[in-house]
Amino acid sequence: MSSTATNKQPLLVDRPLFDSVRVTTQTVGSAGSNTLFVQGGQAPSVLVDMDASLSEDNNNGGVVDSITIVRNDFHRPADYTVNAATSGTVISLISGQIVYVASATVVGTAPASGVGYYTYTGAATLTGVNTALLYSGGTATGFTYNGVNYGYKPSVTFAFYHTRGTTTPIPASGDYRLLFAKTVPADSGVVDCSDVMPQLATPVVQAGNTNGLGATAPLRNKGVYLERGDRIYVGVFPDGPNVSGYIPGAHVIAEGGFF
Repeated sequence: MSSTATNKQPLLVDRPLFDSVRVTTQTVGSAGSNTLFVQGGQAPSVLVDMDASLSEDNNNGGVVDSITIVRNDFHRPADYTVNAATSGTVISLISGQIVYVASATVVGTAPASGVGYYTYTGAATLTGVNTALLYSGGTATGFTYNGVNYGYKPSVTFAFYHTRGTTTPIPASGDYRLLFAKTVPADSGVVDCSDVMPQLATPVVQAGNTNGLGATAPLRNKGVYLERGDRIYVGVFPDGPNVSGYIPGAHVIAEGGFF
């Protein structure tokens, strides 16, 4: 930390920066054209506003050195799995617990809807051998069927953009730059963007570690330096099941510091 805006090392900051935005239907780019350029009518969200309106007296720019994407949707994982390996196991269920029937052939009475996820709906505790239970559908003492793909989360790509000296939202007159894009893998809930962020000028003090680097390449921090008047925007690339955005939503979180 530093008490003034002068004579600072590149990562010495006055105060912490923390910004976040929820992204859902804010699509950017075109899957049909294979481009991340923002199309007319699209409106990515502002993630970081480094005083684009030049209205703050105590803003001298800053640095963002961490961006994290956190999905908003969450599904309870299965409490028990029924298959050949677990056949004959005694289980105990209370209402709301989930059983994944991976193989219907090992169950004594065929499950009502076949293979898939079943949520126990009974009021009383149910204890028994997993293959002897009746995986019925929706009765007061039975199970609700959740489908085969219960809890599946598709991969989704987020694109990040930079503007300078303007409060006009992207795409405006095209006066923006693509910073990077990051794909959240299928069924992954949280992703760190550090691996795709630009490298900063500041080397990492780490003697003797040159793994993955050339003979003269230093290890360097990654992030985005922002002048006063800059902004970072973010949006969802509309491909596959995300043509209308990522409807369950995700929070994109930026951390760093102000100079």
